Amino acid sequence: MSAKSPRPKSANRTGKQDIHRQAAEWFAVLHDENVSEDDRKRWQEWLAADPAHARIWQRVEAISQPFAQAADAASAEAVRETLDKARVSGRRRALRLLGLGGVALGTGLLLRQTLPWQAWLHGYAVAHAAYRTRIGEHRQLKLPDGTLLAINTATAVDVEFGRELRRIVLHEGEILVDSAPDTQSPARPLVVDTSCGRLTALGTRFSVRGGRQSGQVAVFEGRVRVAPVSSGPLDVVAGQQARFTAAGVDLDGRADPARESWTRGQLIADNIPLADFIVELSRYTTVPLSVSPDAAHLRLVGVYPVADPDRDVPAILAALEGALPVRVQRTPAGGLLISPR
Repeated sequence: MSAKSPRPKSANRTGKQDIHRQAAEWFAVLHDENVSEDDRKRWQEWLAADPAHARIWQRVEAISQPFAQAADAASAEAVRETLDKARVSGRRRALRLLGLGGVALGTGLLLRQTLPWQAWLHGYAVAHAAYRTRIGEHRQLKLPDGTLLAINTATAVDVEFGRELRRIVLHEGEILVDSAPDTQSPARPLVVDTSCGRLTALGTRFSVRGGRQSGQVAVFEGRVRVAPVSSGPLDVVAGQQARFTAAGVDLDGRADPARESWTRGQLIADNIPLADFIVELSRYTTVPLSVSPDAAHLRLVGVYPVADPDRDVPAILAALEGALPVRVQRTPAGGLLISPR
């Protein structure tokens, strides 16, 4: 198994939620281009270890099968056309709004009058960051010390290596850091700064997601010290994740494999509500996606590609129509609504 692939546990834990998570992780492993024969053998052992594993695995395959078929299906093309129309409609609406406020925006008066100065500075930093990704875009960087930095969709990052610190500044979005030992002596700490606080890498591999108000860290190897702006630090160890604001940090359960699956061009749904999945999927398209309250609770399991959002997002939406009792419709505002059919 690749060192960067998810590592499902041999299930000593029998909770249904845990089995769903393991099944989703195994699905990701088996569909990774680096899957090995040892991986397949371990998956077969996991499958045979408990009848519940086989039952849930069948459900994973049943839900994922419509996606495999949807890539070339007419339903995917129909959803793609709907998505394109919604995108054009939304763009025209945005241009009309800009036209109404063009004079004020041109002079900078509107920004200063309607936004707090903190928000204005944050927006300026995002717009002028050295490394930025568009919606649906990913980037991989190798930093001067050998640290690998993966940058997710709609993310803005600066990198500053000085005499005292190796510093990554996350203004907005999500990154995955695979840290390397410093090439200088004495070694400089490797830190990730956000609006809410500083994260110090202690020989580790971890993801950070956040913006101006809050953040989330998931640690896959080593340890990360999270120091909020107005609170004491907390160490988050491998296998844990935590949420943090400027006021404090709280552990938030087991490190979610979905927090790193995007580096392989995938979204993992491990028995999560449809509403939560659509929140994630929305980050890969400019078209607003929403779920009606009557469909929000439906559960989803599977691994979905997002390496090419223009191709993959319509296919995913079509797959949802095939796997769940839902339909995708345009809204008057130019978005897409997923509702029961």
